[in-house]
Amino acid sequence: MIRDGAIQHVKGPDTEQAVKARNIAHHLPRPELLLSASIVHNYDERFTGIRFETAAGPFLVMMPVEIGFSFAVIFMPENRIVGSIVGNVANSAVSAPRVAFRISEYFGNRGLI
Repeated sequence: MIRDGAIQHVKGPDTEQAVKARNIAHHLPRPELLLSASIVHNYDERFTGIRFETAAGPFLVMMPVEIGFSFAVIFMPENRIVGSIVGNVANSAVSAPRVAFRISEYFGNRGLI
């Protein structure tokens, strides 16, 4: 968790986004992603995401801010959005296992894991 610019290792909050992020991480189908996944709560920037260590470096999959938005994929060393993963359709959220599969396919198809 990041608060006031300092990194703190604590049990994560139980916000709606945090619960969704942990649920998605729990359903990751590839062991290498599951082992490298960590939930990031940044109170300063007001986001929650799932961080992955990959062959190319660390990536962050940010949780959407509202239903209807995609998950942004950020390459952390450059702090640059490199893609998105559709996780919400119209007015309903797609299930956590389906989002976890899409995340796995995103990294697998690009040779990052």
